[in-house]
Amino acid sequence: MPEYYYAPILSIRPKRGQKLFNANTFKGNCPKAERRRFRRLLAASVCLLSTFAQTTESLAQALDGEGLTFERAFEIAVEKSPQTQLLEAQLEAAEGQIEQASLKPNPIIGAELENVLGTGGLEGVDGAELTVGISQLIERREKRHGRAELAAKSKDLFRWNYEEALVALRYQVRQAFTKALVAQQNVALQRELLGISQASEAEVERRAEAAKASFIELSQARLATRRQGFEISRAERELGEAKTQLATLFNQPDAESFELIGSLQLDPEMPSFTELRDLLDQSPALARFQSERQAQEAAIELEQVETKGDVELFGGVKYVREGGDEAAFVLGIDIPWQTRNRNQGNIRSALAGLKVVESQRQIAYREAVADLAIHYRELNSAYDEWQGLGSRLLPSTEATLEATQSGYEQGIATLLSVLEARKALFEIRAEMLEATRRYLVAQSEIERLTMASSEENL
Repeated sequence: MPEYYYAPILSIRPKRGQKLFNANTFKGNCPKAERRRFRRLLAASVCLLSTFAQTTESLAQALDGEGLTFERAFEIAVEKSPQTQLLEAQLEAAEGQIEQASLKPNPIIGAELENVLGTGGLEGVDGAELTVGISQLIERREKRHGRAELAAKSKDLFRWNYEEALVALRYQVRQAFTKALVAQQNVALQRELLGISQASEAEVERRAEAAKASFIELSQARLATRRQGFEISRAERELGEAKTQLATLFNQPDAESFELIGSLQLDPEMPSFTELRDLLDQSPALARFQSERQAQEAAIELEQVETKGDVELFGGVKYVREGGDEAAFVLGIDIPWQTRNRNQGNIRSALAGLKVVESQRQIAYREAVADLAIHYRELNSAYDEWQGLGSRLLPSTEATLEATQSGYEQGIATLLSVLEARKALFEIRAEMLEATRRYLVAQSEIERLTMASSEENL
């Protein structure tokens, strides 16, 4: 099969990595305002390519003292991404292919000298015959049209590549932003616990001075405060690592001095699995196969047209020196005789290519459904765990801590009991934060699978 100018098919399985968006993200893909913003980014990233490619603005200057939201993070990532440069180069290459495919064959000028440097009567150039002429291949119009159509269809695949790259970039930003936002919330949680530990230590010191608490209890309170200080340091390191991972998407891996703005509230109104599955065909990873099919159909039509031969015409003047320098016109025509090679092998390969495209679409759809099922189950599991912790365990743990602290103040409970009750409470809150992270990660995976192309949003 001849080599056609195709764009490569990207995998629908990007590398796994990690603000919350509500259930409307899934219903019809994402809210109208967000879809319009995504579409504007697609157009702006091409139209303002030179501005984006040459920008040297730091992240701090881009934020101008404001916090970093997910949408702003995505906008900056698109601005810094080299994908727009790649798209422009690919589209320019495709335009060149279309232009070249529409051109007619060039004429050929030739000359032929016969009966020279021979023997006998043909010795020297006395019997020379000189023919000078021009030939032209008359190519069928449908062949040029077929080549141009194939090049135009192949150009569409580059746009699909770009849309897939945008979805993949949005997924990477979502994962990194979620990880950093959860880490930021964890730092706040650990600092809250430090404040409680310090207040508890001060209370124990007061009781020790009044001879109501032992030196051992005071040592335990001080140890709890120091350990909590260590936990804060670890949480801050994790936050710094998460921010660095996010900042690398902006080509500024050393930028960490920014605050994230987002909500970690989970939305109980989730669409059904069937509703989400119906959205899969709108994603660029699957919607592109329509363009793949059209390109392959154009290839089939071109191969079928190639079965018809092209006529070549020739015209010129023949000069004969022997007999008195005589001259005459010469006319000719070449017509291919399609007796053996009727391009049947290439047609067969092109038809098989159409089956390949359909098989690839089915494989991609099956993988997408499998991924969706896994992440949808994880989404529900994380939400059920978060809801169970928040509605059942958290209230009882808070009540236990309150009762234990009251008992300690009355002298009927030990400081160790207070510390254990406090530890249990913050473990529950930490588990809720982890369940939130799992929920958001699964949600971003589902968004990646169901995010509609910009053409669907028009």
